Amino acid sequence: MIMSERKYKRFAAYRIRALSARVLRQFARDKRTVVMLVMFPILFMLIFGIVLSGDINNVPIVVENKDAGFTNPFTNETVNIGEQIVDGLEGHENVNLVGSNYEDGIEKVENAEIEASILIPENFSNQLLTTGNATIIVYYDGTKPQLKAAVFQAIGDAMQGLSKGGIEFEEHLAYGVGELLGLDVSIPAVMGYILTFLILLISVLTAIREDVGHTKRRLFTTPLTPIERIVGYVLALTVIAMGETIIVLAISIYVFGATIHGSLGLLFVAGFVYGLAHIFLAFLLSNFAKNEFQSVQMAVLIAIPSLALSGMMLPVSTFPEPIAIIAKFIPLTYGIRIFERIMLRGWGLEKLWFEFSLISILAVVFFLLALISSSDISKE
Repeated sequence: MIMSERKYKRFAAYRIRALSARVLRQFARDKRTVVMLVMFPILFMLIFGIVLSGDINNVPIVVENKDAGFTNPFTNETVNIGEQIVDGLEGHENVNLVGSNYEDGIEKVENAEIEASILIPENFSNQLLTTGNATIIVYYDGTKPQLKAAVFQAIGDAMQGLSKGGIEFEEHLAYGVGELLGLDVSIPAVMGYILTFLILLISVLTAIREDVGHTKRRLFTTPLTPIERIVGYVLALTVIAMGETIIVLAISIYVFGATIHGSLGLLFVAGFVYGLAHIFLAFLLSNFAKNEFQSVQMAVLIAIPSLALSGMMLPVSTFPEPIAIIAKFIPLTYGIRIFERIMLRGWGLEKLWFEFSLISILAVVFFLLALISSSDISKE
């Protein structure tokens, strides 16, 4: 008996090889998994490589130059430093001048159409050359630190060669929210991604588990219609989604002290609608998965590109044009936009109706597609 136990416990390489070979054969038989294992790293590296290799260019701004210039009383030579700065900005790749009226620019910043409105005052050159000090007025969107940095870098580059030691900036933040911390700016995007990944993963696993356990097939033999089955699951998963939303909001507010300038109720409704859309998407994906592993792959296939293309890592405006177009079809792009504008800008439904409508339409489309594909499966 003792010798038998020792023989059984003795390390045997052939048993390890046999187990490894069996696992690999299981993967090889699942052609869809093999394709995904090859395509995932290629796809993800291409997406992240293209997105992260881009510079922040063509940030839309308005610049109004009221500088009357300075005339040297001895030589009668007129110098207009404001014009030189504007010329430098026009040729700078970081920014794109889309207007020349400061007040109109403020309105556009408030409507999130541009990032900054800049005013060079009438006595700019005169003050700089006579006193050594002058001020440029900048009204900007403080919710996008990367875009702010690109704008100020462009202004700094435009002033190269000038006597800019005495040039100061009078900064005004849009939306009346004051200076935002890095955490304030990051949390809305993190919230959106957590809701995307967790709700999608939980929902798709729940749906596919019913299929793997043959519960779905048994349900097809009951009086339940496909729409009743989906709605039943969705009601249960909606409770989970609401719980996830409450947890994320509670941690954001009470643990990390996230700033919320808008309506907390509207923020919760946004999380609920956004989560509901991903529950329906999960049911759609589960209809095409054969096992839990494939369902997780599909969830990852949605979540990882969303991370790169939604503007969570870099603003969408910095993407190459073809990638920026693709970003418009990513639900997380609009989820982040809703969360940011409620939390950081204090916007209400009157300004966010388009984003809410779009997410709601996506939810209806995903529901109908899930219903149609589920009906097809029930007839097999």
